[in-house]
Amino acid sequence: MKKLIPYLLSLIIGSFFGYLLFQDTDFNVKDVFASTIPAKAFQLGVFTNLSAAEAFKEKYDPSIIIIDDDVYRVYYSILTNDKVIIKMEEFLKNNNINYYLKDVVITDDSLIKSISEYESSMESGSDNVLTSLNNLIMSSYKGGKL
Repeated sequence: MKKLIPYLLSLIIGSFFGYLLFQDTDFNVKDVFASTIPAKAFQLGVFTNLSAAEAFKEKYDPSIIIIDDDVYRVYYSILTNDKVIIKMEEFLKNNNINYYLKDVVITDDSLIKSISEYESSMESGSDNVLTSLNNLIMSSYKGGKL
């Protein structure tokens, strides 16, 4: 019984302090354990006005608009595979589309799933396959921050 008392006492004290520390938290447990992956985003423009970003987005389908603090970023593609990134760079250069390659961290579950599902097929496909699968990836984005 003497050996059990320190364990019970530490469990009770730890539970008490844990309760005090986490009593008034305002975080979401899903946010803490959300899956994330690093990626490269092909940014076409940054706007302070949403209507200007939407007008620009229409020129480059399947672009998406990401709200980042007080600006609206227009992304043409978000990829993780280095070979596919190089292939997309060549495609955009051949089509005279200016872009900025930006490091991002993706937290959108549907976007993560879509990238992992389609990206390997983009590596060996033609430009038509590349653009079609990019359309599928970008259309899977649900909105909000990456």
